Amino acid sequence: MLRRTCIFLFSLLTMALQLNGAKKKPELPPIQDPIDQLFRMAPMTKSSRSIVVNLSNGLHLAYDTQNMRVHTAWKGKGLDLYGPCYHGGKRPFICHPNGKVLWRNPPVQSWMQESNKTLKIQYNGFSSLNGQLTLLYQLTGHKNSTKVRETFSSQNDTFIRTFQLDSVKEAVTHKAHIEEGAPISLGLPNVVGIQRKDDVLACILKGQGTIKVAQERIAYSEEQFTEEGSTKGNQFIKRESLMAQIIVSIKENNSPSKIELISFTAKDSETAVKTAKRFSMTKNKASTTKAVLLPANPKARRSFVFDPHYKVEALALPDINLFATGMDWISPKDLAICTYTGEVWIVENATGPVQKMKYRRFARGMNEPMGLLVKDGHIYLGNKAEITRLEDTDNNGVADLFERVSSDWDYTGSYNSFSYGPVLDGDGNLVVANAGHAGHWDARHMGWALKVTPDSKKATPFASGFREPNGIIAFGQDKDLFVTDNQGAWIGACKLNHVKDGGFYGHPTSKPAPKEEYTGRESMDPPAVWFPYKWVRSASGMAEIKDDRFGPFKGQLLVSDFQNAVITRVQLEKVEGQWQGAVWPFLKGFQSGVNRIVMGNNGHLYAGGGKVNAWAANAPAFHSLERVTFTGKIPFEVQSVKALPEGFRINFTTPVDKNTAKALDVFDVWQYKHKLHKKYGSPEFNHEGKPDSFTAIEVDDISVSSDGLSIVIGLNGWKAGYVTGVRALDIRSQSGSKLWHDTFYYTLNRIPNN
Repeated sequence: MLRRTCIFLFSLLTMALQLNGAKKKPELPPIQDPIDQLFRMAPMTKSSRSIVVNLSNGLHLAYDTQNMRVHTAWKGKGLDLYGPCYHGGKRPFICHPNGKVLWRNPPVQSWMQESNKTLKIQYNGFSSLNGQLTLLYQLTGHKNSTKVRETFSSQNDTFIRTFQLDSVKEAVTHKAHIEEGAPISLGLPNVVGIQRKDDVLACILKGQGTIKVAQERIAYSEEQFTEEGSTKGNQFIKRESLMAQIIVSIKENNSPSKIELISFTAKDSETAVKTAKRFSMTKNKASTTKAVLLPANPKARRSFVFDPHYKVEALALPDINLFATGMDWISPKDLAICTYTGEVWIVENATGPVQKMKYRRFARGMNEPMGLLVKDGHIYLGNKAEITRLEDTDNNGVADLFERVSSDWDYTGSYNSFSYGPVLDGDGNLVVANAGHAGHWDARHMGWALKVTPDSKKATPFASGFREPNGIIAFGQDKDLFVTDNQGAWIGACKLNHVKDGGFYGHPTSKPAPKEEYTGRESMDPPAVWFPYKWVRSASGMAEIKDDRFGPFKGQLLVSDFQNAVITRVQLEKVEGQWQGAVWPFLKGFQSGVNRIVMGNNGHLYAGGGKVNAWAANAPAFHSLERVTFTGKIPFEVQSVKALPEGFRINFTTPVDKNTAKALDVFDVWQYKHKLHKKYGSPEFNHEGKPDSFTAIEVDDISVSSDGLSIVIGLNGWKAGYVTGVRALDIRSQSGSKLWHDTFYYTLNRIPNN
């Protein structure tokens, strides 16, 4: 009895320890960028649109490109990077400075006209020429518009900000520092300070201007970006206090002006004076950014895709993280790829032999881009918080100009707040589709498709209801827009949407949608294709088959799936003004989750992707890039399907054996639909509304064409608004082959009248 009691107590203790351990999962450590990386775009507590600049001697500063201020300056390791692509977990995802904070600035208007009139400040991007980060922005007043170049550097433990301005038609002022504290005189020309609680913040002015320190009562409201606030709304900290301000004045000048501000902290005013006196303007020498060019890996993995009709080669990737999130051709032979961790690589000679390809890093430090477009020879990235245009102005093989094309949507900093695209529509507009499920109603344009015209930074919302639209394409001659979306709340299964003006595709959408609709709607625009969940669990990128070099499927779409590491084939048709169509399996066994695919000018398909701990993929590798080539051997497949008033015309790639095709029981046909509801995903419902069920459809007639290339099946009892599954296990080709894929699913939105 005693022994049994001890065993029971030991079991309880073991369970308690296990439960306690389950509750206290170890936190995943953050990572930091390499010490030679100049900048990183990332969300931080003080600003979701931060650019972190890494200077020498462990100095770092973070610039808020929304409120145009240095919001944090610190000394230490750098920025702690969080999120799935960095430390592997979904949370936390707001990044934090790792070190001692030296000074901050509140979100107060920093540039004014000397007459106290407000200036409009427009942020345009930044440059990394000569190893220094330079912000590019514009000041617009009632008399003129002035371009400003603000460059960051350091010497010893000082921060140096160099401002270069075009001609100034009316005197302007810049509040370089705003701190709680008292103005103090340091007794040196052009040197001022703020006595803070524990130290002195000092600032030296060099160049064409004057500097002073003043004190006034300032009130402001500052948004605090947090993990909790990304879905429930962030808190705003309101403060009002007597604050000291270091203010620089620049007089009217018809020629360019230049000033330098040197900021540092000291334990007291005496130390600050000594530091200012011995300060020399001999700055650390700026480094020149050189291109990283890597050869192919001599020990490349083999591909796991086995298909007699398509040859698949695994590219010989060097030791880099090439988790592809966007791909496009920068030249007929060179493939540009952006990655989840914010790098851009150029695969040189990507159309040639695998071992002769080279990999050149074009950029890094971007904010988790999910799309890449080449337009007029330049790369456009769909960063989380903006569309960014990249340019190599000094032709050294590395991007050095990063222009903001548009950021006309709110960005909460969430790990899931992706912006997919851009692509070009038929009118030459840039189009992106924003994720909608990791936000709140007050965050504008989440879950919306947006158009940005070539001459405007403004994004116009034109369609809504997206959850995680991880694929966007302008398809066909008319460049119809299609977007994939992923199963989840309000999204019954993965699907392919035809995106039209005013369309709504299921998921509650933020502003400018009415707030009352954020609880959900009762109806949505139907997708062109519902993907069967067993085939597609995380729909991603798309590519159009534009000619016969990739097999007998010209004019169709290839759609990749991340979780199953597969590619499916989709054929579309327009019936009564509504797009609809069929989906088949195509290729499986890729090395990693397939996230992006692109067709080359050589008629070959390139498939790239990866996996992270937060998003599983049924594949072994954490990243991969594979090339798919048609072998010339035609598979016996259903080539396409056409909806008719009485049923389907099913077209084949090679003639069928008529004896196996004419029996009524050769085809199995069934229908089901998904429900629009708040729950995650949706069961399959039959005609009577029974869940996890389908309705069998009778095949009442079969006719085979004289050439054996098509069959018309008559269907009795089928209905529009349902997915129609069709299986043909027993059909054979004239040579006796089985169908390579014997089942397809057709989303029947309309039954044609004639």
